[in-house]
Amino acid sequence: MVLRWSFCSVLQVVSALLLVLPSCCALPYILQQSYNRFRTGSHGEETILNTSSVSPDTFGKLWTYSTDGKVNAMPLYVPELDFGGSIGVRNALYVATMNGVLYCFDADRNETIWSYDVRSPELGIDVVSFIEIQRVGMDPNLPGNVYGNIGILSTPIIDFSNRTIYFVCRVKKLLPIVGSDNFTVQYGFELHARHIVTGADRYGTGRVSINATTGIASKRYGAIDKTLLFDPYLHNNRPGLAIARNQIWIAYGAIADKGAYRGWVMTYDMYTLRQTCAWVDTKSTGAGGIWQAGRAPPVDDEGFVYYEAGNGDFDGVYNFGQSFFKLSFENNNISVVDWYLPTDTGMDWAATNKLDYDVGSTGMMLIPGTDLILGSNKLGTIYILNRKNMGGEGFNNSNAYQNFANRGKGELANYVKNNYAYYNRGGCLGSWFYIWAEKMPMNAYHFNGTHFWTLPVSSTAFKGLSGTSSGGAVAVSGDGSKPGTGIVWATIPTVKGGAEANLIPGAVFAYDAEDLSRIVWNSTINQDRDDLGIFAKFVQPVVANGRVYISSFTNSGTIIVYGLNNYSSPVPPPPPPPNFSPPSVGGSFTTFDITVSPKTPCSPTYLQGSNMAFRINGTQNAELNLPRNQTYLFRLGVPCTYPFYLTTDPRGGMFDTGRITAGVSTSAAPFPEPAGVATYLNPLRQPQVIPCQDGMVTLTVVPYRWNIDGLIEFTTRAYAYDGVPQIPGPTIAMKAGKQCQIRIVNSLSKWTPVANCTYHSNTMHCPDTTNLHTHGLHISSHQDDVHTAIKPAEFLTYTYDMPADHLMGTMWYHAHHHGSVTLQVAGGLAGALLVEPADDYVLPADLAPLYQESKVMLMQHVHLAGSDTGATAAFTMMDYAAVSKAYASATEAYESYTPNAYFRNQTLKQFFTINGQYQPVVPLRPDHVTLLRFINAGVARFVELELTDPSSRCQWRLIARDGVFHAPPYSQPLAIVLASGGRADVAIKCSAGAALIAVASKPNTIRDSAMGTENRHSQTVMFWLNVTADGQPAQSAFPTSAAPLPSYLSSLLNAQVARSNITQILLSAGTGSEQNINRKPFPGMVGPVSERYIDRVCLGSVYEYDIVPPGSGFGAAPAGKTSAHPYHQHINHFQLVNFNNVDMAAANDIVRMGEWRDTVPAFAPNGVTFRFRPTAFTGVMVMHCHILPHEDYGMMALFNILPAGSQQCFYNGTTNSSTGGSSSSGSTAPPLYFADVSVMDNYYDPATITVYAGTNIMWTHGAEVPHTVTAGEPGEPVPSNDPNYFQGLTPSFGTQYSHTFWSVGTFPYYCEFHGAMIGTVTVVAAPTTAPAGGLRKRDVGGATTAYAPATSAGATTGIPPHIDRYASAIWQSPGANGWSYNFAYNTSAAQPVPLSYFQDPTQTVKGTRDNKYL
Repeated sequence: MVLRWSFCSVLQVVSALLLVLPSCCALPYILQQSYNRFRTGSHGEETILNTSSVSPDTFGKLWTYSTDGKVNAMPLYVPELDFGGSIGVRNALYVATMNGVLYCFDADRNETIWSYDVRSPELGIDVVSFIEIQRVGMDPNLPGNVYGNIGILSTPIIDFSNRTIYFVCRVKKLLPIVGSDNFTVQYGFELHARHIVTGADRYGTGRVSINATTGIASKRYGAIDKTLLFDPYLHNNRPGLAIARNQIWIAYGAIADKGAYRGWVMTYDMYTLRQTCAWVDTKSTGAGGIWQAGRAPPVDDEGFVYYEAGNGDFDGVYNFGQSFFKLSFENNNISVVDWYLPTDTGMDWAATNKLDYDVGSTGMMLIPGTDLILGSNKLGTIYILNRKNMGGEGFNNSNAYQNFANRGKGELANYVKNNYAYYNRGGCLGSWFYIWAEKMPMNAYHFNGTHFWTLPVSSTAFKGLSGTSSGGAVAVSGDGSKPGTGIVWATIPTVKGGAEANLIPGAVFAYDAEDLSRIVWNSTINQDRDDLGIFAKFVQPVVANGRVYISSFTNSGTIIVYGLNNYSSPVPPPPPPPNFSPPSVGGSFTTFDITVSPKTPCSPTYLQGSNMAFRINGTQNAELNLPRNQTYLFRLGVPCTYPFYLTTDPRGGMFDTGRITAGVSTSAAPFPEPAGVATYLNPLRQPQVIPCQDGMVTLTVVPYRWNIDGLIEFTTRAYAYDGVPQIPGPTIAMKAGKQCQIRIVNSLSKWTPVANCTYHSNTMHCPDTTNLHTHGLHISSHQDDVHTAIKPAEFLTYTYDMPADHLMGTMWYHAHHHGSVTLQVAGGLAGALLVEPADDYVLPADLAPLYQESKVMLMQHVHLAGSDTGATAAFTMMDYAAVSKAYASATEAYESYTPNAYFRNQTLKQFFTINGQYQPVVPLRPDHVTLLRFINAGVARFVELELTDPSSRCQWRLIARDGVFHAPPYSQPLAIVLASGGRADVAIKCSAGAALIAVASKPNTIRDSAMGTENRHSQTVMFWLNVTADGQPAQSAFPTSAAPLPSYLSSLLNAQVARSNITQILLSAGTGSEQNINRKPFPGMVGPVSERYIDRVCLGSVYEYDIVPPGSGFGAAPAGKTSAHPYHQHINHFQLVNFNNVDMAAANDIVRMGEWRDTVPAFAPNGVTFRFRPTAFTGVMVMHCHILPHEDYGMMALFNILPAGSQQCFYNGTTNSSTGGSSSSGSTAPPLYFADVSVMDNYYDPATITVYAGTNIMWTHGAEVPHTVTAGEPGEPVPSNDPNYFQGLTPSFGTQYSHTFWSVGTFPYYCEFHGAMIGTVTVVAAPTTAPAGGLRKRDVGGATTAYAPATSAGATTGIPPHIDRYASAIWQSPGANGWSYNFAYNTSAAQPVPLSYFQDPTQTVKGTRDNKYL
């Protein structure tokens, strides 16, 4: 009788409680022991093998892999892995042997892809023979429990996200004895990490010796007063490896429980392979070995790890022998957070210890979808525990959630020393647990969702044999929970005797998972064909993709592969597309497209016909090395077939294979290019988006062979995510109020210093040392620390605690190690970083849809050696090997990865890519507004995007700059001008039309006066716009709403400035290649503190700076060529307040008054003025030129942000942390020395302002229509001959008018065009004391000639407070009545000499404005 039908109706009542195996356990990836971290031993995605397809007639042995050594570790399986080159995409099987060899086999044919042997005769390293260690406390005449060599005994584990396999190997090393021909033997264990694609050392760590010490508690609750040393000679690593909380978990017991062993658990960081903790389960006594029949510990969703210990003492404090325990890893420490000590009826732990009835023989299993965990002892008692409350000590098995004995009718429980399995059978059948003990049948127990039925619901007729020290190793496969697909696979000895001390035969059984009385197949039915040979104890069958992989000890080690005899991999080609007809035979060329969909090979009949040109959309022909999306011409003659690979994965993975049938040319004559066929049709790809919201993203820096659409190929550096290198790097999506961790793992060449890498040298150096900068984030300098150095084989985790009010917007990330920034960013180490707002942030309704469908447009400058002359030739991008050779100093040595760059198109040696593509096509819907998020990730060049659109089909609007929204109405620029590092969110809309629209980078002579003539990129086509309907609704209107900005970006146009004068930051060239700020190169973080910072500022105060460029370009640039150096500031955005006589017609597409930026061109030749207010974060703030070669050569400096109220923060003798007129003490703040007023539509901002006498006020037009600034009130203007008369016109955006107020009083003014626009200036008397800190004279290039302390300073009455900004000289000299001041106005047409005084000795040079204000 088939029992399942007899209780089906009962199960239907509780069907709601039935559990489905979660997706984590049903993947076709078998990456760890027992299939998954739950250790269910089941595979839920097997669609080929089922109870109908498997039979003695259809299923059997296919081939055998020969291995160097026995296989005690469970094989692992990775499907569809791209090995590149001629190997291509394969299903891979990983097999580890007791002779220390790791194999990567092709899982579908008897072929070795690669192998790695731990043994090294050169180093004297070999694996250990059991004979060498079996005499430790043993009778030499008795067999042990391991046969032959002991190399890789435990099952490895694969971290697929980083394409890494980890394993532990037991080794010995022969060490020569000095003065003798003899050797001494050193025993040990080694941890290895290898790349699953190449087999190469994964993190540059090589062989990691496993050693450990830990404290020992004195007997019974005593203090920890001794140190225990891990002895690799005594201990044995049988449990499979696990990964939890970024640690590799390794556990140890002993050989046959002999010697002074203990149960050890060790953790190693999975990226550095450095030991983080070692823990012992019997600290004060001993024993407690962890072996678990090779089973790896389960890992729950919270990262807790569950082990069981064998015979040993227990006290629940220092000793946990014979118990189940739950371990936590926190702060590099392992601790027990819960445990359960079972005891059978009438026996305490001491009795079970003496009788060897411990619980260490099977390992544990998490029951998916519940809080339950299952284990057993050697007697066959099954324990079900609640992992949230395991139960503590339970005499007579009390306190367990459930327990029952594994026994059937007339059967007594017996030894359980093997792996078991769990399978959800679906429908009303529920989940079953399968266990096969020694001398017993395999039993299945039903789980109803909360409890197990305590009697078997199905059993096999065949029983395990006695004396084998093993039952059956069990695994289950099925197609989800579909009835009739579940098969229980088991290996079991077929004769009596110790299964490892003796080589005994075994068999493979396949049972119906719904009825264990039914044998579907076994290897003894057709033994000549299917014989297993010698049984391998504890090794579970591996079932994947229609094949079963079984370890056999025959011939000293093999893996036998079973499968369907009539099963083959090829998929028949799909039918031709609708309405397809082959081109007619003839001499003309015919053009048509092949549209490839995922997982769909092309039919070989599609391309048969006459001479033709065809375009392969979305394919990559690997053998012919044909770039994707290009037109190829074939003259048909003798038919031939070309293999190709297709992919729809933008990262380049998950390939399928197919074939294209065309012809071969029988003529040497070149094929003519058919008219009207586009050479490229390269759809824009979006980088992979990785959410990082209270999570971690791991990026590995790797060498990468970059093929740019077949045009150019060279080796460079790339960020790899999930093991896949990507240029650009993946887009990381952060969120305000959430934490994001980004781990950077440096897997570049090994750095081999002879002396030391000079990390703060202002040269190109250390090309393989990296770090990370998040460009645009408002975060702590400790979180955005660009002064760290991540050397090869090192890693660093950056933790970003995003403020809850962080602005949403387009940011980016890139490498920022000083000296290698240019080389690494130019090579591809950059990616987009999109910040999402907090949940309570409301984006206006007309903006929200744009950001839901936005497209990242990350631009990277491919700038190859020899492609440029003049100023920037030294900084061109080149092949990785050439970079390493050119920029490795005499103290450094670098590996060379590949030959030099390959150029398919010799004329293209300098161009921009968009998302790693050359001239991609951006799809747009007709009359639909689409948001393009531009990021200039090039290292030096300005990009000036213009629409090449003769029919004027397209319009665009500038929505945001550098991640900050503009104030509406959003403008229609002629060009989108982006400095290196700059960003722009642009809304674009185009009308329908057949022709593609080119977007070019076009330097315009109108902008020459503002930008200079250097570092401006010209490219006829940056990308194409293709306007095609897709049936989706269109948003036709451009947005007009204002997006709210966070409070830390409140306008500073009218804020009180902390200092009365502007600080000048001069960007200039030094000697040779040196680049300077204020005529000093970057001192780094190693010099004196006094030399380290360019300025000290305080939280909450507002500061104003002039950024002034040099008069010529970098280095030896030709005379007359100037460069608008892009100034970039970390952490805090700044607001533009003055453009210093720049023609606004020239600057209109580049900057706007009042914009918030983090990167801005310093206009040639007069510079730009900005204000910023440091908020929230103290510490170091970096600023530098974002022409990255200039940064590497020293054009970088540091601000020191101090807490509010620090003594270095002065405003006329008082500290200032105010905004909008309030001092830090809450009193009314002093008036401004210099003031700005914005002229807006219908109002002045601010409408009222108070200033000192002698203060100059500048009104700046920020509106759409003309306005005036006229003294008086509407209808009562001040007469033109009145001393207090002023009148100015601001006719258009950006125009300015200024007036200096000398008289004390109140002065109203208004707009003559708009009578309701009124404002008021209140003027108070100037101060009569010197500023705190005294005065001193300093010219631009000279030394300070005097310094007067504040206590010595006096002042004459009536000194105009602005003289430090507008006077040609300031002198200070002692007089009879104290200090006197002499000054002279510069009334000539020449630019005044920028002299200044200092309020504090630590402050830097203050600049002047031009003399038009005097």
